[in-house]
Amino acid sequence: MEYVVIGHGTAGQTASAVLKKVDPDSRVYVIEKGRYVSNHPCSLPMVLGGRLELKALEESALKGRVNLILGAKADYIDLERKVVRYEKDGSKDELPYDRLVLATGLKPTFPRVEGLDLEGVGTVWDIESVAKLLKILGNKVVVVGGSATGIEVASELSKTGREVVLIEALEQLMPGKLDLPISSLVARELTEMGVKVMLKTRLEGLEGEGGKLRRVKTNSGTIEADTAVIVTGAKPNSDLALKSGLKIGETGAVWVDDYMFTSDPNVLAAGDVAEVRDFVTGERVTTGLASTALVQGRIAAENAAGMRVKYRGALSPYIVPVGDYWFGGVGISASKADSLGIEYLSFRFAGSDLPKYMPGRDRSVIWLITDTEGRILGAQVFGRRDVRGRILFITAAIYAGFKVQDIRVMEFAYQPELCDVLDPVVVASEGMSRKYRLLL
Repeated sequence: MEYVVIGHGTAGQTASAVLKKVDPDSRVYVIEKGRYVSNHPCSLPMVLGGRLELKALEESALKGRVNLILGAKADYIDLERKVVRYEKDGSKDELPYDRLVLATGLKPTFPRVEGLDLEGVGTVWDIESVAKLLKILGNKVVVVGGSATGIEVASELSKTGREVVLIEALEQLMPGKLDLPISSLVARELTEMGVKVMLKTRLEGLEGEGGKLRRVKTNSGTIEADTAVIVTGAKPNSDLALKSGLKIGETGAVWVDDYMFTSDPNVLAAGDVAEVRDFVTGERVTTGLASTALVQGRIAAENAAGMRVKYRGALSPYIVPVGDYWFGGVGISASKADSLGIEYLSFRFAGSDLPKYMPGRDRSVIWLITDTEGRILGAQVFGRRDVRGRILFITAAIYAGFKVQDIRVMEFAYQPELCDVLDPVVVASEGMSRKYRLLL
């Protein structure tokens, strides 16, 4: 068998590696437009904070026995002939395939305002964009966009002593992903770090003098700045799929079935470019997370090689640092449930993350969303310790169909230096069970 993978991000790397494992006698080719064997975009904000060197995020040694064609752009997938046309260094060529995995990821989006070409305006997207940003980074920085990336960038830059303003057009940070009980804690932590958080503040333009940024115009007024970091979003990089005649879903991503097959029986898609089903709601969604892309890439590769592995749907668990704290979530938020007309119950618990006699204890906040019978639909967590562990558990609980009534009587490991004897997730489940009379 001959396989072609287009894109060598998380989904593409996983797909190509798994293809060689499940079909070791096959030939696997990867077409990648970038010049790096691999890079780690999730760590880019840490470079801005000085905690990592940019060079550390580049990998030049290829792992595995795949044929990686770097600096090559796929132009067209001829679905009838089963070949991919691509261009590299000005020369055009094509590759035949028996099965193809499309993993072209996302591309950044920018607001339609004047001044984006001014010196001092940059973004955090890839190694090249951050290398450019490091050269122009000044002391007065405006971060545009209250996404997870915007929060991380503002947090990291604040640690360097810069004056940082974070603006978000809507009324809270990470709208749709976070609910107010957690979003307000994130905003408060940023404020305590010295970041000025401006909500309901829309970017209207960028003004400069002599070609250099001087001011950021918003509906809430003008902010003096010598650097603007634009992190307002991304969309599926589905241009190749559309040009080649593959079905595009309602989100603008490539439609796939529950086995990651596209509308063509020999082409699969995985990662940020694929439109999948949400595990909780069943609606068509895109994910934009490396961890989700990894799972989809694995399943796409296995099914390309002839297996029959079903993708159960996206839960999209995530975790984000902010100052000395962490926050994360999984499943749907209450605001998302509201927008979809889903009946739900919600509960907030705030308590100690360690026994009261332990030094250094802090607060852990759990926000649970369930259906009317107590089955978990989503959760968000904020704290200094073990946020990831709690998100992992709740992710598994949603997959397993657990109710809060089940969790309140589960056993959890205990060690006073790490946690209290009653884990906050258990206490939250107990409180929710009693508040809504779910014990009866």
